[in-house]
Amino acid sequence: MGTAMFTGITGLLAHQRRLDVVANNIANVNTTGYRGARVLFQDLFSQTLEGGVAPSGNFGGTNPEQVGLGAGVASIDVDHAQGSLITTGAAADMAIQGNGFFVLSDGATQFFTRDGSFALNSEGVLIDPATGRRVQGYMADQNGVIDSAAKPTDITIPLGTEQLVRATENVVLTGNLSSDTASGDTVQRTIRVYDSLGTARDIELTLTKQPATGQWQWAGASSDPDIQSVTGTGTVTFDANGDFQSVSNNQVTVNFAAGLPAMPANPLTLSLDFNELTQLAGDSDMTMASQDGYERGTLAGFNIARNGIINGIYTNGLMQQLGQVAVGTFTNVGGLNRAGNNSFLASPSSGPAQIGLANTGGRGEVSGGTLEQSNVDLGTEFSNMIITQRGFQANARTITAADTLLQETVNLVR
Repeated sequence: MGTAMFTGITGLLAHQRRLDVVANNIANVNTTGYRGARVLFQDLFSQTLEGGVAPSGNFGGTNPEQVGLGAGVASIDVDHAQGSLITTGAAADMAIQGNGFFVLSDGATQFFTRDGSFALNSEGVLIDPATGRRVQGYMADQNGVIDSAAKPTDITIPLGTEQLVRATENVVLTGNLSSDTASGDTVQRTIRVYDSLGTARDIELTLTKQPATGQWQWAGASSDPDIQSVTGTGTVTFDANGDFQSVSNNQVTVNFAAGLPAMPANPLTLSLDFNELTQLAGDSDMTMASQDGYERGTLAGFNIARNGIINGIYTNGLMQQLGQVAVGTFTNVGGLNRAGNNSFLASPSSGPAQIGLANTGGRGEVSGGTLEQSNVDLGTEFSNMIITQRGFQANARTITAADTLLQETVNLVR
């Protein structure tokens, strides 16, 4: 009877622990990136009343007689199933679709989280605003090249401070050069390009009809006082259908005058693309379709691609890579230790973090402007709560029944 009472107590303790876990899951049903937990029970040591006996001769043998001594908690496992994603529209918010974790650092310890509700601090560093820990990743150089083999560092996004310009390298011309143009007549157009300092420069292109059928000679010039000379000339040839056929030279070299207050990269070399030009009847309407240079622009915003790359958006229309978010995985995610604040710590059971890039090594992909919800299912938790409650009640009944038997035993001496 005493054994039954203590066995019932082990059941009460085990079910109480399970109710604690269920309550915590329900409490975190709206916690961003939260991972629910479950409790598994196991039976405790069994008292052997009589051992089993092997068969011998005409004796068939007997099985052992054992009495269990109750139940205990075998493990409290974390459920790392994917939670639902919600769109927030905030540029710094991120979520992972897959098995990876964002990497945070306080300067001494690395933390791992599924909560991607990040923000920029006053220095432009990407942080977890709830803890101040810094998001880790790989920064790009001044040309936007990311070295993913380097050690992860803090990610800095200097909104409003970083400047970016691009000198023109390629100019695309489009339109028509009239086939009715007489030999020696010209078509002139001004194209606007940019030097390495982001200063706009106007270049005059003159195309002169040649005596040979379907040929035009082009030449460059400029009235800009900062430009000393514009060199480059070539012959554009069209076929009998008026389509572009070839050009003998398409390079323009712009040489700047000495003594400028600020000297751009000198010379400025441009490649002219005549492929979209035609020589057909009608007016000459040649124009510049595009050029790849930009004036000075300031970093105004950013977005995050699925591979975790952070693309900076500048006021001049340029977009350049600023960095890439690091993502970590573990051989045994169930071995991670909860560290509070929606974060985990590596442990001997989990193994060391394998930190790398999104979309590699099973780390999953990053979704910008979204957050991952808790993976707790309320229906399951309420069902577990009812089952746990009934299990607790049943074990309490066992203790009550054992107490009744003890009371009857005491009453035998009356």
